[in-house]
Amino acid sequence: MMKIRKWMAFALVTCTFNLLEATQYQPWLGNTLEFEWRTSLLYQNYSSLSSGGHYIKHPANNLFLDASLSNAFDNFGGELEVVAASTRRQAGNIDHFKATGRVLWDDDIAGDPFTLTIGLSLSQAFWPAVRDVSSFHHGRGEAELFISVGQETADEIVWDSRWWAMTAFGAGDRGSPWVRIQFAYEKRYCVLHEFKIFLNTLCGLGHKRLKPHDFHGYGSIRHRSVDLGVRYTYVMEYFGSASLEYAYRVYGLNFPVNTHQVLAQILYTFGL
Repeated sequence: MMKIRKWMAFALVTCTFNLLEATQYQPWLGNTLEFEWRTSLLYQNYSSLSSGGHYIKHPANNLFLDASLSNAFDNFGGELEVVAASTRRQAGNIDHFKATGRVLWDDDIAGDPFTLTIGLSLSQAFWPAVRDVSSFHHGRGEAELFISVGQETADEIVWDSRWWAMTAFGAGDRGSPWVRIQFAYEKRYCVLHEFKIFLNTLCGLGHKRLKPHDFHGYGSIRHRSVDLGVRYTYVMEYFGSASLEYAYRVYGLNFPVNTHQVLAQILYTFGL
């Protein structure tokens, strides 16, 4: 009952202060001076952890509440984000805060061959989150530099289909850095329906194996993961959109394995 009350209180704070959602890695920035407020709830389930070449039984049913606010002006975009977690380690705690800035270098909509965006994210996590195997952190303070490239085809005033890819290099205040790669293809039908398929990979450059009972973050761990997923978005005119996403971890090393992830998201757009 106390956990439910904590989640209700956090959701109320989120709505009151218009805080924000999952970091936007796609190369397109959005409409100039139009705020995008996203609220997401992620359910994550797994039964085992990979530790070297072995599996350790470690069942988990996790919830992550993520809220973000982003905006774009000319060739620049910014985003603020806060995440709360309910896991075996965290009972509705705030997991981390994050700020992201992006710069648009090339724009296929304006006639360039493709769209290219460079971004930098800075995050501040709390110790319960760093020590949580269900939450990815290399340290309390983290930075991630990423490059996104993509191309879209348009049907009158809206995009019809598009692909994009992202490569990121990150490091925390302890341990080794990590590399992240994402690929996605999106298709729109009848203006209001969007479908997406994606592949997300994550590679930690540490050298140790995962030990859940002696865990102080992923900074020193040689972890690997590959997730495949699909997403459906319904566009609501003059409001924003609602999305439902599912992803499955097809490969994991020194990481939670055979993980199911279901995400529900609301996007609300408004101007100044």
